[in-house]
Amino acid sequence: MIASDVRIPLVEARRWSGDGVLLAVVIGAGVLGAMLSAVAVLVAAGSASGGSGGLQIQTDVQLTPASGDADLIGMARSGVAMLVPLVAIIVGVRAAGSEMASGALLQIAVAARRLRLVFLARAVIVAVVAALGGVVVAVSSLAGAQAGVAGSPDLAFLSAWSGAGTVIAGAAAQAVVLALLAFSLAALTRRWVLILVALLVYLVVLEPVIAGFLGDGGAWLPRRATSSLLTSDADLGSVLPVVVVALGLSVATVAWRRRDRTVR
Repeated sequence: MIASDVRIPLVEARRWSGDGVLLAVVIGAGVLGAMLSAVAVLVAAGSASGGSGGLQIQTDVQLTPASGDADLIGMARSGVAMLVPLVAIIVGVRAAGSEMASGALLQIAVAARRLRLVFLARAVIVAVVAALGGVVVAVSSLAGAQAGVAGSPDLAFLSAWSGAGTVIAGAAAQAVVLALLAFSLAALTRRWVLILVALLVYLVVLEPVIAGFLGDGGAWLPRRATSSLLTSDADLGSVLPVVVVALGLSVATVAWRRRDRTVR
């Protein structure tokens, strides 16, 4: 029994550490974050055009010799706040959705009467993978911003790494909360494709619209609340409800597993 208890988390960890889809998502988001930050900084510094007839990049920030590190970091933070929630949702939903096809592993779990242990291990691994994904996106975006000012002699004094620890830690925390939320919703409903589409539509389309109607109340919405973690003055009161819901659903996901459930 003890051997089975140890084997399940090890199998889960080995499986997800080498998952090609998750690796591609994290690496792709990191590369995209670096590119977006670099180009946005070049545009803000006047070193490049926003483009015409091609990709349009707009920024309300202008980087000048009077600008400070906070202005540069803020531009990188915008890309992080956009990409990290998308990575987190894909990580969480994929980990839950793959339960439908992981027959061999579930047979081990059922035989050992440890199906709950499978989902507990998977929830922990989701949190770890999501945190690493958040760190990759944050570091890449900051590096891209730094590379953007490297070609501007007048802005060479700016540093994207001054106080970058807050952005990196905040990105990891945001990714963990949203990934656990996505994982739990997909596992509990067993409709991972529907949950994936619904969450992506919500984050990209619906939440900005809802936030516009709510005014100051929009600070309580999941994406906006967790994005505040990227700043040094995060409103933890707005973040706490999202964290409580994510943790509560994660506990329910593990607690409600039945050892006799089979893959259909």
